[in-house]
Amino acid sequence: MLVQPILKTVSKELSSAGRRNIGISAVLLQKASDPIQQLFLDKLKEYKSKSGGKLYDPSPEIQKEYKAELARIAQQYGGVKPEEMTKFPKFTFQDPEIKT
Repeated sequence: MLVQPILKTVSKELSSAGRRNIGISAVLLQKASDPIQQLFLDKLKEYKSKSGGKLYDPSPEIQKEYKAELARIAQQYGGVKPEEMTKFPKFTFQDPEIKT
């Protein structure tokens, strides 16, 4: 009795998500037919390759401000090194001992 409304809701949500994803993927899979589109895509690829995951072409002033902000945040949220603030944290969990 409860299964039918749940299945109806899930079906509705999946079809909606599928339609959205198909609409977006069609645009992404298209080849750039317009020269301006192609220039834009080329420039995006250039920025991606030059940045390497860091700031693209930062001035010394911007680098100094970036390091100061990282140091401020590191001090505010745990006192770790500023370089560690840009890495994903590592979690370790221990299973509790179960007495039988």
